[in-house]
Amino acid sequence: MTMDTVTPDFKKSLVRKQACFSKLTEDELEQLAELFIPKEFKKGDTIVTEGDVVDSVFLIVQGTVDVQHVLIKDNNTPEVQSVATLKPGDAIGLNDTGFYSLSGRRTATVVANSDLLLLCLSMPSFHGFALSYPHVSEIMRQNAYDSGVKF
Repeated sequence: MTMDTVTPDFKKSLVRKQACFSKLTEDELEQLAELFIPKEFKKGDTIVTEGDVVDSVFLIVQGTVDVQHVLIKDNNTPEVQSVATLKPGDAIGLNDTGFYSLSGRRTATVVANSDLLLLCLSMPSFHGFALSYPHVSEIMRQNAYDSGVKF
């Protein structure tokens, strides 16, 4: 699959698979899917960096990524640990309840294990979507509440 062959139906199917969007209507899923833009990355590219402001989320179309977290050892020495490998269908920056980071900062660095094709949703685009469909924020808040996330 290439950037040019990512169809609207394929985008919609990937968005639908994300638990945090599972209660959206078909029309809402279609509108949200249109906001995801295909982006390519090369093996070794850093997709996001731990500590940076969350400005977008990604859905993996093709390829795999390594999720890395920096741990500070007893002697204040940082150590990078691989904590997960994500594959097609997985999300970077989303979890079952919504946006992964409650602080607004990236909680891990994500590096391409292979050439990648991702779908990218910018935060300004999502906020515009949420303003057009005001109940979306409530749906995501309810998903988080149902999953035990405290605000």
